[in-house]
Amino acid sequence: MDHPPLIRNWREQEPANSHGSVGWKILTERHDDKPYEIAPLVGLHLLTFRMLQAGMVEPAHSHEAKEHVYYIIKGRGKVQLGDEFHDIVDGDAVYLPAQGVHSIVNDSDEFIEHLVISAIPHWSRTPGTGNSADRGCVEPVIRNWRDGLPHMSHGAVGWSILAEKGKFPERTYEEAPLEGFHGLTMHMMPGGKREDVHEHTNKEQVYYFTEGRGKLVLGGQTLDVRDGDAAYIPPNTRHGLVNDGRDWIQHLILSALV
Repeated sequence: MDHPPLIRNWREQEPANSHGSVGWKILTERHDDKPYEIAPLVGLHLLTFRMLQAGMVEPAHSHEAKEHVYYIIKGRGKVQLGDEFHDIVDGDAVYLPAQGVHSIVNDSDEFIEHLVISAIPHWSRTPGTGNSADRGCVEPVIRNWRDGLPHMSHGAVGWSILAEKGKFPERTYEEAPLEGFHGLTMHMMPGGKREDVHEHTNKEQVYYFTEGRGKLVLGGQTLDVRDGDAAYIPPNTRHGLVNDGRDWIQHLILSALV
């Protein structure tokens, strides 16, 4: 195995200002100037945990060649998409295409806890295409995992939230708008259950745990996991989740083809 799996929790990182929020960078894209433990990603660009204080507003901004998904873990507020504002609640995944203006408004009395998942669109990584590529529909999307139908996934209950554009022709644009990574799913596992140990060829994954505790088989290791952990799983790495407790484990799976 060229690159080992690893687990990082946002609580272990130094906080920084992130567009008006307090942010903790968990994992970043692989780079010669950064240690692998911080920067293992190949298909994904960045995973950050952020907290936006009550009454605060993220400045409206856009990214020329970077798409985002804001996943709301806890709290409620509004998101600006272009010139419009929309309500957001826990479980919402807000897809923000490259070049689209966006911000978060916390008009509640509690922090908004959210993940920022960043990816570089495929058209931007391909030489000679640049911003002139025919992107088709590039509207922002708000989609809650509760909007989809559940399915079984390696022993857990799963809900597809967002998928890669063009890879799933049977799905609507709202279900498959992503231009930079392959998919975002929600998974839940009851106490006493385990996920089948398996691996993926040409696909990296990040398991991000939002609730619960358990164990994760990673290659030849079995490691403890808890809420706030991000487990990086390189391609061709055997892995499987074990819920050895009584409470449910809830986790997101981020997938990118590499």
